[in-house]
Amino acid sequence: MKQICLVFMVIVFWFGSIFAQGFQDPYRYPEESSIVGGIGMTWIDNRPYTTFTVAPEISLGKFGMGLYLQFLMDNQNKFTLRKDEYQDGAGILRAIRYIRYGQKYDPFYARIGTLEMAMLGNGFLMWNYNNISNYDKRKIGLALGIDLDKIGFETVTNNLNRFQLIGANLYVRPLRLMNKRIPVLDRFRLYGTFVHDQDLISPEDPDERKSLNAFGLGADLLFLDLPLLKSGIYYDYGKFIDYGSGQAVGINALIPEFIGAFGIGAKFEKRFLNDQFVPNFFGPLYELDRELNRYSNIPAWEDASLYELDRELNPFIALEFAEKNEGYFGQLAGYLLHKVRLIGSYQRLNGVKGSGIVHLEALAPDLVPRFELKAYYDKVGIETFEDFRTLDSRSLATFEVGYRLNMFLLLSTVYRWYWVETEEGIFKPVERVETRISFSVRF
Repeated sequence: MKQICLVFMVIVFWFGSIFAQGFQDPYRYPEESSIVGGIGMTWIDNRPYTTFTVAPEISLGKFGMGLYLQFLMDNQNKFTLRKDEYQDGAGILRAIRYIRYGQKYDPFYARIGTLEMAMLGNGFLMWNYNNISNYDKRKIGLALGIDLDKIGFETVTNNLNRFQLIGANLYVRPLRLMNKRIPVLDRFRLYGTFVHDQDLISPEDPDERKSLNAFGLGADLLFLDLPLLKSGIYYDYGKFIDYGSGQAVGINALIPEFIGAFGIGAKFEKRFLNDQFVPNFFGPLYELDRELNRYSNIPAWEDASLYELDRELNPFIALEFAEKNEGYFGQLAGYLLHKVRLIGSYQRLNGVKGSGIVHLEALAPDLVPRFELKAYYDKVGIETFEDFRTLDSRSLATFEVGYRLNMFLLLSTVYRWYWVETEEGIFKPVERVETRISFSVRF
């Protein structure tokens, strides 16, 4: 089932890319409102549940809010409420997916709840970070950015309940600070980044918690800032305290929107990495990696022969065994006629087997009449296409297909591959398939 869903997801991404003559700014959320609610069936590890779901999404000007309240009734246990989602983690507050004001890179931007694609600076340390690897125990995080023209800052917190991971980026535009307005050059920025995680499992003792700290310095220049074209270059230096350092140079370009038809964004980065340094370390799978203590505790469900292969998933081990190398990172993103929205990125180290990392998103709410398609996929440790298409301990995936019966009713199937923590404190993968009929209106 998991391989079939992945193949469908790849087809959706490829099919959409044929139609997409351009790509959208990857940091803007859709400004559309919808109301969804319904009844359905969910299978979690082949156990059936009846689901009741209410999921409105509201966008009013710069303000946006998403709710997702779902109750699962165990069909094999007298329709008893499944409480896993509401124990620990955010509890009942998990129903608040997010509340936001503004968009990334607006003068003021704030998002509280689930974090998606959170980034600090140009992403050398924190890129595409999210705090929802454990779907059943979501965290309430915070992303905040304020640009005061001369100076500004952005910050990310993964869990307002415990403040485990905290990151911040402070920047200054030197010429504006000196009240000098020189075309192009007054957009030059200097910035510093710091990330602190105080609640990581020690690779030596699973009962011990350790802290990890990283800092970075960088500079960028937006040398083109036109309505139809924006482009900039940047340099980054990053360092993990007690570990290694690395550098990167990159260029990005963006066509935000062309006559309402399409937009395209692209980024390319060349990396020079020393021993014990990993770029984009705080990324889409970091929340999962920080809890998987494979180095000293092999989960019962996993083949012990894979132990040596997977032990680098512990963040400290990943840093300790990282070797000096060079690599690259590339990303394309965009939309066409507001019908297809795509994001794809890939990074790899030169000559290092299994160093590929991919991130894919495909959203097509009305590309095909009556059908609504969504797909999200993250995978690390890629060497071959077999690695890419197989869901395992290095993967997160969501795939959804909806068929609109009429303007109010939506029949949909959702597939999720995510992770849950057992009563023994071990994380294990979960396949979740949900079929439901919903009241659904977009406006």
